[in-house]
Amino acid sequence: MRAGVLALVGFTAVTAAFAKDPSPDNVKGLYLATDFPSLQLRAGEEATLPLTVYNYGLPPQRTSLSIADTPAEWKADIEGSGKPVSAAFVDFDGRATLNLKLNIPANAKPGPYKITISAQGDAAKSELPITINLAEALAAKLTATPKFPVLKGSPKSNFDFNVSAKNESASDMTVNLRADVPAGFTTSFKEGYNTQEITSLVIKANESKDLTVSVKPSPKAAAGQVPVNVTIAGDKASVQSMLVMDISGQPALTVTGQDERLSGDAYAGQERALPLVLRNTGTAPARGVSLSATPPSGWKVTFDPKDIAEIPAGEEAKVNALVTPNAKAISGDYVISIRASGDGISESASYRLSVMTSTLWGVTGVAVIGAALLVLVGAVGRFGRR
Repeated sequence: MRAGVLALVGFTAVTAAFAKDPSPDNVKGLYLATDFPSLQLRAGEEATLPLTVYNYGLPPQRTSLSIADTPAEWKADIEGSGKPVSAAFVDFDGRATLNLKLNIPANAKPGPYKITISAQGDAAKSELPITINLAEALAAKLTATPKFPVLKGSPKSNFDFNVSAKNESASDMTVNLRADVPAGFTTSFKEGYNTQEITSLVIKANESKDLTVSVKPSPKAAAGQVPVNVTIAGDKASVQSMLVMDISGQPALTVTGQDERLSGDAYAGQERALPLVLRNTGTAPARGVSLSATPPSGWKVTFDPKDIAEIPAGEEAKVNALVTPNAKAISGDYVISIRASGDGISESASYRLSVMTSTLWGVTGVAVIGAALLVLVGAVGRFGRR
């Protein structure tokens, strides 16, 4: 007996879960309803109002839907599942859930408006008047919100700022893009993560666009904070966004000879001091500078000094390259590659050296030739008389 009661209770619960809502007492017919039959909207807005068609006590039926009294230039649609519909099927004691979608032009005049929604079934009809009190359109407005307004890098960095631009007005707007930067800096705009550079774009009403503002500093940019003023301007509104580039100092070395000359001469086998000048043309000290060279085979090159602790920005250091050409080098021009490295930077220069043979070797050669001639003359004299 207990098992039978439990089975009956379970059957009743399942039946109730799938049963339709019972019709209200003494209510029968087709009814249209919305949560807010009277509301305020603004010109230029797009609004969506929920609609419900109820069938109380009538057979299942196809219900035609229509809109009357739509103001001129307004666009009104009844949508079901996100698509425009002109009819809905409503079951016995059932309902159909719909939406009224309104697009109000920005030039619509303020004041009261009435739209009538009709639902026509097989033998029943329902009308729903909706009153809209239209207020003036909001003034055209643009906003620009940077994700990170301050970026840090060196003069060799690309500063890519992400800025979200929003059109908070009732109509679409074409905007022009501009960035004010110091001379020698370059800028470009891109939409989102696209690679195409742009100078303008269309932002729809109440829409946001993600922009990438890329700024390339001048290679000679001084260390410090550099403002970047971005302007987004439409025909009825504009907005500015202040971005900041925090540029860190960067050393830059050049290697040259005395009086800007990178050439000289030397004798084979003899040491020659070649004066060099290291200049730091960057915006930060060059620290831990070390000198090295790539000479021809059999040559010797050292530096005095070889290492320099620091060259301040805008200053220079003087160094001697002590070069000893190969003792067997023949006369001619040779090239020595000299490199200065340190603190993450490196710069090289080619030094052209003209090598001459020693005058001592010339005198020795003449003496050897003279001695050979004397021997030859003596031999001819001795054997010539025989």
